[in-house]
Amino acid sequence: MDARLKKNIFIAKIALLIFLTVFSFFVASSKAVKLPVFEKSVSTLEESKSVVMKVTGATIGLSFIISMLPDDWGTPLADTIADLNKYFVLLLGMLFLEGLLISKGIPVTFKILVPIALILLIAYLLTNKKIFKIIAKKIIVLSLVVIFAVPCSTTISNWLCNGGMTYVNETVTSAEEGTDKVEDLSGTEADKGFYEKISAIFSTAIDGVKDLFNYYKGMLGKFINSLAILVVAYFVIPVATFLLLLWILNQLFQFEGFRMGVPKVLKVKLDKESVNETEIEEAE
Repeated sequence: MDARLKKNIFIAKIALLIFLTVFSFFVASSKAVKLPVFEKSVSTLEESKSVVMKVTGATIGLSFIISMLPDDWGTPLADTIADLNKYFVLLLGMLFLEGLLISKGIPVTFKILVPIALILLIAYLLTNKKIFKIIAKKIIVLSLVVIFAVPCSTTISNWLCNGGMTYVNETVTSAEEGTDKVEDLSGTEADKGFYEKISAIFSTAIDGVKDLFNYYKGMLGKFINSLAILVVAYFVIPVATFLLLLWILNQLFQFEGFRMGVPKVLKVKLDKESVNETEIEEAE
């Protein structure tokens, strides 16, 4: 390659990296969050918070109603339902964290992480020291994971758990309707008329304490199923998406840490390729 052309390409690379650094710091850091893909993720997270809060409110209301019914037969069941709330609080915390990744994480990524990575690449071009290139790649991978983790996880959650959310909403609606209707009866005596009214409210044959207890046990089972759906949608999938993105990007960038544990023959081959790469760079 002609020395002058080589020098021009080198200058162009430096100029491009400087431009990208300035663009990331001053433009992308403030404008990226407003892109439709991130605004849609924020909207989805708000809807998810609303769902979790509705389920939380329904469990609290149902627990209260059960504890207020005549006699104390339902107190243990009411306590069990109330205990589910600690898991819903964890889910709300997870959703809040995802929201922070978008509202704060993306601007910080474009304002700090991406410029640092680009500056390190400039340093690599100027000094030809591979350590700058390696660190830059790691920072770029981290930046990409922060940027795309939430949009990917919200999309996957909607795709996989859309049917499950219908079940959750039906459970909440059923509990809320039952809670509102039973509230007026909670102070009455548990006579035959009381159970007839309860039976009419829930459209279920309830002739005594045993039937009513079984009904509320069924509601508890629905809430547990709803909790399982929400945990998968709002905890398991986001964490799995984050780890999967990190793994895929690390594989694409071929970091040393992900070559551990490979067969010995393959490891020797990779090491030979690395040596050849170094020799070519030194020859240039």
